[in-house]
Amino acid sequence: MQGTLCEIGLRTLKTKELIRMASRFGIFREDVRKTNKEYYSLRDNKVNFYLIPGMNFIESIGSGKRDIYKMHDYKEVWTIGRFINRVKYYTVRELGKNFSRMPLELAWGDSDNEYKASMWVPEYISDDLFEVTMSDLGRKYDFVKDLSISLIFRKERNCAQLLHFGEYNQIESSKQYLLEGIYAEGFTPTGKLGEIFLNHPHCNPPDKLQILLRQEIADSKLKKAPDIT
Repeated sequence: MQGTLCEIGLRTLKTKELIRMASRFGIFREDVRKTNKEYYSLRDNKVNFYLIPGMNFIESIGSGKRDIYKMHDYKEVWTIGRFINRVKYYTVRELGKNFSRMPLELAWGDSDNEYKASMWVPEYISDDLFEVTMSDLGRKYDFVKDLSISLIFRKERNCAQLLHFGEYNQIESSKQYLLEGIYAEGFTPTGKLGEIFLNHPHCNPPDKLQILLRQEIADSKLKKAPDIT
């Protein structure tokens, strides 16, 4: 279904060639990783707090064994990637804009078999553009019609962040450290903790993984920090 990494790479090269040709006619190349670097930072090697502005995301809920080396085979994650490739065809052609891809974000559910996958998209990805792109994918891949994928807006929110650097099997200790930092400042975590993959597990050694942990926090402060040890 997904094709090999080589096949995906060839399709990506074709897309890049189309974009290079279009750039001769005034296509604006938007490095969205650079414009969002404050909130997707490799410098969060300690717990930092941010007011994250409102942002648009492609989001899907799915299920599958918790394995970051197989997560790109999850139908929902795979389709989000294909959506980005396809929607850029329209943004280049109709809007004269080509944007870089943002990192994949995952939030695990109450069990390790449930997840919410999402990826930031620019504000000019409208509902109409979303529907047209999903229709294209549905015609090409029948299974896409059965997936729950949506374009959502996440309002402005307060978040704490910490960069986990290293093997994934050590990430729980980083999550614990993040929660301790939140409670130490008197804040209350709310919602699921998110894992933002700043580099690709398949393209980097396990001890070089860069995963940004993001936890939304409530506006009000705690009177007393709970015991989470």
